This record gives sequence, C-alpha cells and structure tokens, in this order.
Amino acid sequence: MLIGKYTNALDPKGRVFVPAAFRGDLGDRFVLTRGAEEKSLYIYPMDEWKKFVEKLQQLPTSKKDSRAIIRHFCANATNCDMDSQGRILIPQELRDKAELQRDVVFIGTVNRIELWSAENSKETEVEDIGGLLESLDIDF
Repeated sequence: MLIGKYTNALDPKGRVFVPAAFRGDLGDRFVLTRGAEEKSLYIYPMDEWKKFVEKLQQLPTSKKDSRAIIRHFCANATNCDMDSQGRILIPQELRDKAELQRDVVFIGTVNRIELWSAENSKETEVEDIGGLLESLDIDF
C-alpha cells in the first residue's frame, strides 16, 4: 500500500531517489505519467497501471473529451526502472509540466504515488476535510 509523504532532491540530470517506503510496492518496472492536476505527475505500479488502462479503454472514444483524457495520460506515460541506487530519471518534458526544480514531494495515495514540486504540493492540502467528505456523501 502506497501511503506517506516524503521529499527528495532532484539532481542536475533529472534523477530523484524514490523513497525507500515505496520501492517494494513499485516493483522492478512501473509507469510515470502526468497527473490529473496540472502540475502533478503520477507513478503507477505496473498492476495498477493495467487497471487504470482498462478504465481508460471503457471510455467512449467517439467523444472528444474521452480521447483527450486518454491522450493526456498515455501520450505522457513512460516505463520506468529504478537504478541500483533507487533513483528514477524524470524526463525533461514531465519535469517541465510539473514545474519540478529541486525538491520533489512524493505522496502515497494508496494505489499510486503523486509527485509534486515542494511549492506546488501546497495545492494538495485540504483545510476542511470534513466538509469535503460531506460534499461527497462519504461517512467515516
């Protein structure tokens, strides 16, 4: 299960250490892609990526919005492997989209990891979680 929040520094070559707490759940190969929020990236373990792709395949491709969603995630996806030190290379285009400069925040969200710049990660904070749960009709 991918949970927790960690910050690591991006090196000049665009590599960053994956937090040790996430490495076992990611396995040998995983997928890095753009996130749903404009300045985020997602890392999917391969089994979760396959589940996500199955959901994408259910979208009606006759609709323009469906095609845009599929392109957003798939055109920007890349297969990743960690090096022997536990680092991944984030392609320049994805670093630019997520505005990653130095500090990268990894946020575990159960089935995937979100990557944010330290500054943009403030967008993930929710002040009124109770109100949000209520608006979604979720009772805990």
